[in-house]
Amino acid sequence: MPALLHDLAAVCDAAAGTTSKLKKQEVLSNYLGSLDENDLRLAIRYIGGRTFSETDDRNLSVGGAIVTDVIFSILKIDPQEFWPLVVRNGEVGEALAQVWPADGVDCASEESVSMIPSPQAEGSLTLREMADAFDDLARTGVVQRKREILRRLFTRCIHPREAAYLTKIIFGDMRTGVQVGVLQAAVAQAFDKPLALIQRTQLLVGDLDEVAILAKRNDLESARFRLFHPIQFMLATPQETAEIAIKSMAGRSFFAEDKLDGIRAQIHKSADRIAIYTRTMDRTDESFPDVVEAMRKIPGEFLLDGEIVPWCDGCVMPFAHIQKRLGRKNLTPAIIRENPAVFIAFDILYRDGQLLMDEPLRERRQVLEQLGVGLLTSLCSVSSADEITTCFSASRNRRNEGIVLKDPDSPYSPGRRGKAWLKIKTHLPTLDCVVTAAEYGHGKRKNVLSDYTFAVWSGTQLVNIGKAYSGVTDEEIAQLTELFHKLSLQQRGHVHIVQPQLVLEIAFDQIQKSDRHAGGYALRFPRIKRIRWDKRPDEADHLERVAELYDSTANTARKREQSSTTPPPPEPTLFDLSDS
Repeated sequence: MPALLHDLAAVCDAAAGTTSKLKKQEVLSNYLGSLDENDLRLAIRYIGGRTFSETDDRNLSVGGAIVTDVIFSILKIDPQEFWPLVVRNGEVGEALAQVWPADGVDCASEESVSMIPSPQAEGSLTLREMADAFDDLARTGVVQRKREILRRLFTRCIHPREAAYLTKIIFGDMRTGVQVGVLQAAVAQAFDKPLALIQRTQLLVGDLDEVAILAKRNDLESARFRLFHPIQFMLATPQETAEIAIKSMAGRSFFAEDKLDGIRAQIHKSADRIAIYTRTMDRTDESFPDVVEAMRKIPGEFLLDGEIVPWCDGCVMPFAHIQKRLGRKNLTPAIIRENPAVFIAFDILYRDGQLLMDEPLRERRQVLEQLGVGLLTSLCSVSSADEITTCFSASRNRRNEGIVLKDPDSPYSPGRRGKAWLKIKTHLPTLDCVVTAAEYGHGKRKNVLSDYTFAVWSGTQLVNIGKAYSGVTDEEIAQLTELFHKLSLQQRGHVHIVQPQLVLEIAFDQIQKSDRHAGGYALRFPRIKRIRWDKRPDEADHLERVAELYDSTANTARKREQSSTTPPPPEPTLFDLSDS
């Protein structure tokens, strides 16, 4: 029997209903182990909040406005009644479940859908039918056709939980607490395979849905590494001071290299085929044709890790130069000429048939130097706090963000943030936050969305911690206005509640405690350092990180709060949607 969306929804609800990773894993493994290969592949994608496989570059190109228009046309619900539910639930899917008829909707009598049988006539929506509809959505750029496809999907949802999870999957916002590691563990348990082997196989082939098929067939050993699927990046753990970093190094000498202010990227090359992936796992080749051309001149096939930075006369320029090349529909020769970019490599993961990730960094570095890639980060060896401070100061003098400390004996651990790599940045570090609302500005900005409410994660929910409007150019504001209109879920006066998709890097002077915000903290003088096109929403910071920075010695506001009997007044420039 084909797998049904109703059953997948029940499984996801069961996983969301427990905080135990082991219980989530057990619920998922029992379900996955019961599916045939075709449905297994789809279930893995949908549980992970994907409409397509991880190596598939397609997307639905469906914004919140189209989805909600379809919902309103089906339910005939008053938007003014629906949007408060969205705000309280933090997402459209759960709000929709609260108003969806218990027995589904019957649109057969309506003229506009007279050719669509009622859902009761066709039965519950299957995973295969969803996949076919997603293919159709990705294939068409006609808005009316997208509406028709979405309407057909939603009218097939009989149970409220089906409507909820169809919405969640379309938006890629599951909020079940099922991260990649839990899903990998569930696959391992479902087919009685070692978790390490599942993780290794996914590293080789890219798609967990394909890994699950191989596990079901007892054929994991046949997997071979393939280029042209993004590898999760190895990450560095923040360190507040050189003295703290020395303790983390535990008596070992580390390499120190400049922390560049650019776009983290990996480059895959084989013959004339070249792909550049960012931390969002998205391709960005079209934004950097000059980088692609430079890589084409290097012989052989390889996978490099490094940073794309704005570059002129042998120096890294301010990040604003590279920002002008991102997200553009038309990248002109003039823009490229006025905002030159280069790729600076600092690691190599694969070369000419040899996977290098398990080799120590010192050996990978030798291979990288032999490749003749051109620009590399410079390394120095450090083993004391004074040496770290010297390297840090030298990096800052070169207008870079700080330094990264790397254990020379460390393998490359995709997706891991451990003590093998450490990073030190200036003063209070920035926070990566998700935009939850965009507001029209004042004066010359009264017709553009220039003020952005931002949030961090608290478990599976986003909690607002502030609002910023400075740090972006007029050109970027125009670009963001167009984007947020597409992502808008609801307009309330001058404010658009938007799908949580865009990440902003927020700089600030201090952190204070605040009852005005759901997160319990407020940032003093927040400003946008840059738009993080290279990050997914789930990569944004968590409330625990905000609390950690609040307690840090660099946060003098905490000391003032503790020494004062009168709490400081809330920042008047901060705005929290949940308060309105």
